[in-house]
Amino acid sequence: MRDFSAPVRETVEHHVLADEFQAAIPALRQSYQQDDFAEIPSFMPDDVFRGALGELEGLFDGESRRRDTRIEQSGGTPRRFTTLARDVIARGSTVIPAVFESSTLRAALEEIVDEKVLPVPYEPEQYIATRLHEAGDVHGWHWDDYTWALVWIFKMPDEDNGGSLEYVKDVPWDPENPRVEEFVAAGPVIRRHPTVGSAYLLKAGTALHRVSPLSYAAERMMVCFSFASVADLDGDRGHESIQALF
Repeated sequence: MRDFSAPVRETVEHHVLADEFQAAIPALRQSYQQDDFAEIPSFMPDDVFRGALGELEGLFDGESRRRDTRIEQSGGTPRRFTTLARDVIARGSTVIPAVFESSTLRAALEEIVDEKVLPVPYEPEQYIATRLHEAGDVHGWHWDDYTWALVWIFKMPDEDNGGSLEYVKDVPWDPENPRVEEFVAAGPVIRRHPTVGSAYLLKAGTALHRVSPLSYAAERMMVCFSFASVADLDGDRGHESIQALF
């Protein structure tokens, strides 16, 4: 069987190794060190972005699931959005798996965070996609199971409508007593509104974060890649919150 992802992998490798991407790494490292966050502009070439967008739109039209629930492990915070699970994306996309599997991309991420970056061992959490598109849609306050989230933005509402990343860094997660309201009130809450085509890297295992609710119908479409630190692989790790959604 022909491997249709091979040309995508080659394009990804070339793009990440290009002078422009490499020249941006010192500033990205500085941003990450300061804010546990770094936004990578022009994350992938235009043709790779358009290819991924077309695949995602087709999957959202045919194989997505609508969610409206609250997650106990993050204090009952709401999830109202449409989702694509990892296995759905793996079957229907050539681009997303190729990006996730790129060792060259992981090496660039390691330069930004200054430690080893590993693929998460729990397959359902390797990459997922969400779409906020109805008034009131929200990805409520939560932590990720693994250290890093790399979020690739495909569609984004106007900033005054919501859809922004909001987070409080350096917050411990105790699923038995998450204390979300307390941490948010204590702050400071950092707010970012990433641009279409960019990807942001967030230290999501220790950042209490959310995507702010939409005020009116619009669209925020993204893919979230999860990556693990060496410490993440020590001992058992629960996945109840992701299992509740996917």
